[in-house]
Amino acid sequence: MFNELLAAVEARGTVDILTIIDTAPDSECLIGQMLLMYTDGQFNGQLDKELTQRIVTKVRSMKWEKPMVIAVTDPLGRKYRLFWDRIVHKARAIVFGGGHISQPLVQILSLLDFAVTVIDDRPEFANKARFPGAQQVICDSFQKVLTQLTIDQETAVIIVTRGHRYDMDCLRAVKDSKTNYLGMIGSKRRIKEIINVMREEGAADDLVQRLRAPIGLDIKAETPAEIAVSIAAEVIAAFRGGSGQPLSSIKGVS
Repeated sequence: MFNELLAAVEARGTVDILTIIDTAPDSECLIGQMLLMYTDGQFNGQLDKELTQRIVTKVRSMKWEKPMVIAVTDPLGRKYRLFWDRIVHKARAIVFGGGHISQPLVQILSLLDFAVTVIDDRPEFANKARFPGAQQVICDSFQKVLTQLTIDQETAVIIVTRGHRYDMDCLRAVKDSKTNYLGMIGSKRRIKEIINVMREEGAADDLVQRLRAPIGLDIKAETPAEIAVSIAAEVIAAFRGGSGQPLSSIKGVS
């Protein structure tokens, strides 16, 4: 069971853990037994079929908010108390570039509970002391690291490197990924030039719609911290389905 839990964590999966913590004296041997439930409807454990089904039915009828104790009765009338916990993987953010905007951005994203990875090829910019809130800081060439990354729909890709060439390298590597958010810093003129090059290289037509560039929401940001706020807000909107409009301008919002 613990090997399965470890596999779920490594696969960044979500799993419910139901552990029997109390029951009738004649079934005390079941205390400590676990049932694992997955988001695809599958479950696994060492409990009998009838008890397992009752636990599954109970959990599916309830809304998860935080770890809690639930009660279930088996077909023979025996009562069980179970501790219900859940492993939920964090959304990830990969920040290419460790410059002056990345510092406040990583701090904000970590406060938003993103597992943040920072990548830069300069030791003075890619170090844990500079990014204490990052889950991982990688000091290596962008080209090398990009071949080792797994990017899925729960990943935000933020390209804020120090130069045009590095931005291009990163965008080439991630343009066909399933990332939920793909943003790149730069002026409109610069972004247009990059898009034209990408198209000449055979990039998909939807890259313009997918790429958020210039990056961030329009809050007239000027300082690195303000730019970081605008980027983080756009990332949240992408993950939550927000419009990015002022709440005061949206009808029906209480």
